Amino acid sequence: MPIDEHLARAKRKDAALNNERLVRAAREVFARQGLSATLENIAHHAGVGVGTVYRNFTSKREIVETLYEAAVDSALADVQTALEIEDPWLAIVTFFEVTAANQAQDRGLCETFQGHEGFGLNERIAEKLVAVLSPLFDRATASGVLRDGVTVTDILPIFAMLNSVYGMSDESPELWRRYLALMLDGLRAIDRPALPIPALDVASFKTALTAGD
Repeated sequence: MPIDEHLARAKRKDAALNNERLVRAAREVFARQGLSATLENIAHHAGVGVGTVYRNFTSKREIVETLYEAAVDSALADVQTALEIEDPWLAIVTFFEVTAANQAQDRGLCETFQGHEGFGLNERIAEKLVAVLSPLFDRATASGVLRDGVTVTDILPIFAMLNSVYGMSDESPELWRRYLALMLDGLRAIDRPALPIPALDVASFKTALTAGD
């Protein structure tokens, strides 16, 4: 192999390794610090200079979008798993518990869903969320286990409320599970009056999700 070609391959391999290291570092930094973390924080955690970050990503936004589009796809795969559960109520509970657990461990993921720091999900992903989640809620509604008026768009304010509990107490890092249980109790169909106002419509839901885009 000519020396020039050998060097070119070595450089491409080094570039790929740097990119992989930076993505891993960014995920760890955003999970711990949230989206306020800087490119300098990421570079430091990866053990490289900030110039290396800029050679791999044009901006912090590109890193966030790269990370969390993949994270959303992973979350939607969990929804498909929940749909395989025969009991419609248990499927709903599983979706909320798995998603909340993921968000509790990843501050950046949670903040992306809430549009913090000017970041948010793009409209294509918002539409995908509605398309994938709707069958889960439609099935629960049809089986009569969901309270009248509950819809897929209710997930946004529910997870926003849980966000205030994640990490609230070092002594009880899973405190959010208590409040998720209380919220789920409010979603379940029992003898209750109708909800006082309707949920967000799909258009408003997409607008809220993509506010930081």
